[in-house]
Parts: sequence; C-alpha cells; structure tokens
Amino acid sequence: MTALKKLRVVALDCDGVLIDDTYLAMIARFVTDHGGVYDAAAERDVIGLRDIVVAEKVTRLCGLDQPAEETLKQLWAARQEYLAQHPIRVAEGVRECLEALGELPVRLVCYGGRTREHTFDRHLGDLVDLLDPEVPYVSINEHRPGVEHITRTVLGAGFDEIVFVDDVSRVAEDACAHGAGFIGFPASPAHARQREFMAGFGVTHFATSPAGLTPGLLEIVDAELATSTHWPG
Repeated sequence: MTALKKLRVVALDCDGVLIDDTYLAMIARFVTDHGGVYDAAAERDVIGLRDIVVAEKVTRLCGLDQPAEETLKQLWAARQEYLAQHPIRVAEGVRECLEALGELPVRLVCYGGRTREHTFDRHLGDLVDLLDPEVPYVSINEHRPGVEHITRTVLGAGFDEIVFVDDVSRVAEDACAHGAGFIGFPASPAHARQREFMAGFGVTHFATSPAGLTPGLLEIVDAELATSTHWPG
C-alpha cells in the first residue's frame, strides 16, 4: 500500500463527478428562458449555493415578481423536464476509479446537495462497499459550500488531510480559503466557465473523467499538502 504523508480523506462530489451534472445547463436555460442574462458574472454568483439562495438570486436575475419559494418550485420543475430529456447516468469507470483509490490508505467519502436517499442510494448505492463504511455520503445543502462541514464537523479531519473533487468553483474557493486539497472536475461543455474560475483561484489539478482520478494524482496532491505548496502563495 502506498504511504502518504498527509492525505487521509478523498471527498468526491456526486452530481457532476460520479454522475452527470443536472444543474449547470438547466439553470442556464431557466435564466435565459425567463428573460435573464446568463453570463460569467451570473454563473459565478448563482452556482454552488443552498437551493433557496439560488432561487433568490435567480428571481432577481430574471426580474421575477414572485417569492423565491415559487422560483424554487419552478426550478425543481425545470430540472424534472431536463432529466426527462437527459436521464442521470453514472459516469463511465466510477467503480474502477473507486477500486483504485481504495488501494490508498484514505477514507473515500461522497457528498452532494440532496439527501442520501434522493441521489446516492438511487444511482450509486451499489458502490457503497467501496466507500467509507462509517460515512459513505454527506448531504451538504444546508452547509454549502461544505468544506468545513465535511472536514471538521462530520469527519474530524484536518484541512490539509483532505482533498475535494468537485465540478463547481465555489468549492474550490472554499477549499483554498481553508487550505484543503482540491481537484477540479469540469466534465462537460457547460463547465467551461467553472474551469476558468477554478484556475483563477489557483487550481492546477483537473480531471474530466473518473479515469483521470488516479492514485498517482492523489500522491502528487498529498506531497503538495505535506509541503504547503498545493495553493499559490
């Protein structure tokens, strides 16, 4: 088994890493369909927040004369329409990726904005045996972006002992602020801006498929965390 100097936890976002992203393209379409302008500033402002906060921002962005709660209902309906056209798929190679990472002396944890039953059990439940037996999944909607909640509250780990793999730049910013590890996962054309945002925060490690999340990459991140060189400056 490979020896690691610092890394003890690998935290993998579900939606956008292990399964298809179902939010970025949907929110972009909702905003433009309702008279708003979905540009880089709008995406930076809206993505990666609690559901109700996203709804509040989308309400203002589109100039909707209604409570944020109503916008949230419409966003959920729009997501169901999106899913009817783009059913959720587990990313190719997820099992092989988790098996390979499981050879490292780390805890493998998934996280996402929905309850465990809503997303994880439905689409990834057959992979639970490859994840941490105590905490295979963490729901973070009420604790977004989630770095401190997962690291400190749930796992009791140090920030320099964990690496997050996520498709959203807000998590990269949060990881940078706390000194946690981060690997960007801009896996679709809809993530082009997210990759740019991540690079702007100093992210240097990216993967676009589970096959790119190799033990070798984790060893590089581990060495950087151990020498405080993972983030610029």
